[in-house]
Amino acid sequence: MYLSPERFALANQAVSETFAQCSIVWQSIPHWDTGDPGQIRVPDGKYNFPGFIALTMKQKKFLVSLAQANGPTPDALLTEVMAVAKVLARKFDNAILPQLYYNAHWLLKTDDTAPNLLNQLIKARAHVENGGYRAPSCLITNTEGLTHLSQFYGGDSILDSLLTAGHINALHRTSKLAGNGKHTRIVVLGRRRRIPQGAAPEASPGEEPVDVAISVAPSLEIDGETYLGKIQLTARIRYALRITDDRGLVRIREP
Repeated sequence: MYLSPERFALANQAVSETFAQCSIVWQSIPHWDTGDPGQIRVPDGKYNFPGFIALTMKQKKFLVSLAQANGPTPDALLTEVMAVAKVLARKFDNAILPQLYYNAHWLLKTDDTAPNLLNQLIKARAHVENGGYRAPSCLITNTEGLTHLSQFYGGDSILDSLLTAGHINALHRTSKLAGNGKHTRIVVLGRRRRIPQGAAPEASPGEEPVDVAISVAPSLEIDGETYLGKIQLTARIRYALRITDDRGLVRIREP
């Protein structure tokens, strides 16, 4: 045994908790367990011309020493594991968030001024509400977009006013959404049920326009010993993004 069952359970718990704390997708999009770790396809959830989606794997290999693995306290091991889980969460987000943006049903353009941003967010709200998603929406933007959403107009920040007008109760910033990050990129995700900020894991996935199927939850596997005398482990997740109704997505961009 490279790790005791107790130590391995602690490490797995650290991966799961750190991933949940670091991933935008995990916090903003409901997910569901397929119940089969070996599953390779899931239904795409579309009511018109239903099909199937292949699950994909994201992983991050890393090495730990025997001293880290079997020290008197798990602190050194957990520090390494949490750092790796953070990287895994970023890889997961970077794979999914651009898909949300590019698969949005409707494109709106903005010039980044306060009045125009307000108009476009209201149009985005109307679009998702007309599609049946009348609960408060989730907004995901890049750093440039957040800068303009937070600008001052008439001496006050416009952010709260924009979120209220757009009927948005969850806001997330990412470094990678679309393009090179030098221009505003926003995706508005409509919702059928009210989901507070960061509470998507508790939400029902079948009712929302987007969900994530999970066959292997964020966790560790022990690969074995390397020629360097260290232990190789892999943090992994196997998933499929399901956009069941693209009418629940709107993207906004500054040309």
